[in-house]
Amino acid sequence: MKRKKYLAILLMAFYAVVLGPLVGFSGVAESLRVQPLEIHPTLKVIAWQVHDGDLSVKRVFSKSRHDWKKETLNHEWWGQGHIKWFRQTITLPKNFAGKDIVLKMYSTPVGDIYVDGKKVGRSARDWGRLVLARNAKAGQKFKLALRLACGGYNVRFYQADLVAFTPGYGDLLEKLLKLQSLRPGNGMEIRRFVWKFMGPADAYRVDFNDSVWDSVAAHDRWAGEYKYAWYRTSFRLPEKIEEFPVAGAGVFIIASGNDEEDIYVNGRLVKPKSVDSDQAILTASGKPGALFHVAIKVTNGRGSGGLRYVRLITEAEQKLQGQFERLAFRLKHLDWYFEREPTPSLDAIRNATQVCQQALASDKPLGEKLGLLQAGLAPLENDLAHRPVFLLQPYLQDLREDEVTIMWETVYPSKGRVEFGKNGNLNHIAFEQGPPVTLHEITLVGLNPNSDYRYRTVSGETASPTWTFHTTNPEATSLKFVVYGDNRSFPRVHENLVRLVAKEKPALVFNVGDVVSTGHALSQWVDEYFYPLRFLSGFVPSYISIGNHEYGGYWDIRRVPPFEKYVHYPTQSTGSTEYWYSFDYGNAHFIVLDPNKSEGPLGHRIPPGSQQYEWFKNDLTRAKKSAEWIFVFFHELPYSECWSGGYYDGEPHLRQEIVPLIEANHVAIVFSGHTHDYERGAPHPPYDPKTGVGNNAAYIITGGGGSNLDDHKYHEWEQMDLPRVKANPNSNAPDAGRYYVYHYCVVEINGKHLSFKAIKMNGDGTHAGEWTSLN
Repeated sequence: MKRKKYLAILLMAFYAVVLGPLVGFSGVAESLRVQPLEIHPTLKVIAWQVHDGDLSVKRVFSKSRHDWKKETLNHEWWGQGHIKWFRQTITLPKNFAGKDIVLKMYSTPVGDIYVDGKKVGRSARDWGRLVLARNAKAGQKFKLALRLACGGYNVRFYQADLVAFTPGYGDLLEKLLKLQSLRPGNGMEIRRFVWKFMGPADAYRVDFNDSVWDSVAAHDRWAGEYKYAWYRTSFRLPEKIEEFPVAGAGVFIIASGNDEEDIYVNGRLVKPKSVDSDQAILTASGKPGALFHVAIKVTNGRGSGGLRYVRLITEAEQKLQGQFERLAFRLKHLDWYFEREPTPSLDAIRNATQVCQQALASDKPLGEKLGLLQAGLAPLENDLAHRPVFLLQPYLQDLREDEVTIMWETVYPSKGRVEFGKNGNLNHIAFEQGPPVTLHEITLVGLNPNSDYRYRTVSGETASPTWTFHTTNPEATSLKFVVYGDNRSFPRVHENLVRLVAKEKPALVFNVGDVVSTGHALSQWVDEYFYPLRFLSGFVPSYISIGNHEYGGYWDIRRVPPFEKYVHYPTQSTGSTEYWYSFDYGNAHFIVLDPNKSEGPLGHRIPPGSQQYEWFKNDLTRAKKSAEWIFVFFHELPYSECWSGGYYDGEPHLRQEIVPLIEANHVAIVFSGHTHDYERGAPHPPYDPKTGVGNNAAYIITGGGGSNLDDHKYHEWEQMDLPRVKANPNSNAPDAGRYYVYHYCVVEINGKHLSFKAIKMNGDGTHAGEWTSLN
């Protein structure tokens, strides 16, 4: 696969540097339309009036200002059952006139949305859209409100936008949202269990005596790292599971534990924890009334453990689920298309609306409804593909002194090219070869070192904005780069951080992992990472040190296919891969590692003798002979002082196996994420490899890229100087640490001198100051 891809890239490069200058642009540029970074007119509602405590809806929409305070978006709070109301009156600007207005309100957990005193929908982390107005009038006013209640975890209201779309889009969006009603159910939940923390090994037996065990409901949580708990229950199969008959049907059991689970049915292991799946066959031919004994052993890795849920589902319903999920992904692309298309045709909107309406109006069984939708989508997608739309704007990969890889993605397959040149010109062209594709990748070679180039990507008649990049200078002694991590879960917060980073104008950007919430959820790679990165990625090459969340759904294969699909990293060093790799930039050497490939009994590790370990050892040996500065990046971390919800102090195997290599080979700074805060340790030499005391390298944790922030200090490491709050390993309550903030790190090299600072960001995306120096 990689060899074929590389040969194709060489062919593209031939077009770029040999044929490119000969290709005329007559009639080409005039027909192109540029897709901007911000597609539709948007009003971001950041400032709100806030009331602590519940109120009647009538009082919320009254004119009273008593007990209402001002607050901007994205303030976390805690407190079981605590309720907050948010309200604001907005006036539509002139450029919204005649448009369909969509309200987007995102929060966690689920909240209730009110408009002009009426409940109109619900907000959540990744959904909360509704049509506010059609054919809107300038000056039109709306009173908005959101009610949020804390359910035991932190709460935040993090995005509120009004977006003006082409007329007709409101009807389409409502149909797309209603199509969610066709989603099949999730089966029948088993709620009651008896359980034992660290119970005996034979608790899976049918005849095991659990009479003295405590009763518990699913969704419980318990503290105890590298511990386990047993859950046992018995039940009889019903006549139906939801509306699906059980007699003669295949029935599956689905159990989700934190972090891994062994499932036993009638004393037999049907799903070991080593299998990265949460389901197993309960019976191949169901018999109503049949008795089943189930035992589940949940083993915890880090943080808190627990049994999230256990469900029974028939094979027929599960097949419908699969059919719907495949269609849902196509509907997501349809949704993306009109979100990204600046000027959609009215015919395209009407055709898409009609396809959705036909499925919704059908009185046929669910399977046939889904089939009707599938048949309608095919010709519609073919029509839309003739007018390509960028799903992802261009992003730079693997920038070198004489080449760079440029990638972008279109919603539907198309053929692409890169137009580029020096001195502000676009007088060269590199064509893609082969059939139309959605993910586009072109490598430009034969470039001049230390030079500015201008470029844009083109698919069909759609062009990106024009960007510039600067090839590396092998003799450079000055460099500025940025590092951040753990941006997953809240795309707007990540986007706000990216906007601040772009103002730094760095040469390189590193992300130390957990760029998505769950790696196998393909849409998250777009929504949570690459799309928010668009304000930066067109002119700065970006690099990921892959995190544990990227492996979500892929632990059994120890590979992350979407990661491999979306990145192009330097692998010229013998033994490297796109998961661990290194490169030089002037007098600096950068090494990216992946501790997720091989887990030991106590967590993430890179074991001695493994390919990655031996490559890392050899790469360090070479680098310390030639590089003035060496930087190492990996997601999981050797030293951590903070966490949330349970004791954590870092990864013992990384301290034992990787830190000695780092400390013996002149590494300047080690950057990690995983802990969602800012922690910093200056050098405290000397390092003693026998006791692990001291450190020659600086250790930086930069996990404030946008996800939930941690809130408690559990341990005190001499290798870490910040945060300066008292460690309390016997409590999980939030403490007073002021380092639990969104932030990114900036490193500037000038010859033998290095400067460092961490830039803080408020929840609403504004600059919040900085921490400077490593001393």
